[in-house]
Amino acid sequence: MVTLISDRVETKMVISMASAKGQIAARVDEDTLAQIKEIEKETRADRSEVIRRLLDEGVKQYQLKKAIGMLREGRTTVSRAAEIAGISIWDILDVMHAKKIPIPYSAEDLRRSLKLVR
Repeated sequence: MVTLISDRVETKMVISMASAKGQIAARVDEDTLAQIKEIEKETRADRSEVIRRLLDEGVKQYQLKKAIGMLREGRTTVSRAAEIAGISIWDILDVMHAKKIPIPYSAEDLRRSLKLVR
């Protein structure tokens, strides 16, 4: 359900989406509403579907950004970062390469790996 609320300062849009799992309500400015309407036309999808897709994409981007930040700060492993971002280890390695983030691999890690190979 989408309801426009008018006040004297600006027009806002309340987005309310209900599903079996929950409901979300948000207020957006007129520019965002215009962009959502444009996407509706481009994708030939209804407003709820467009908003669900945009939210899904935004959450994925947020999770990837969070994982990359944790890697940069040395607060997580590559495999855990991939899990946080919801992508494969190979994909997180590609992202790390593109962003010039070194793979955290210590001399001790190398010693352990060499012991396993012998």
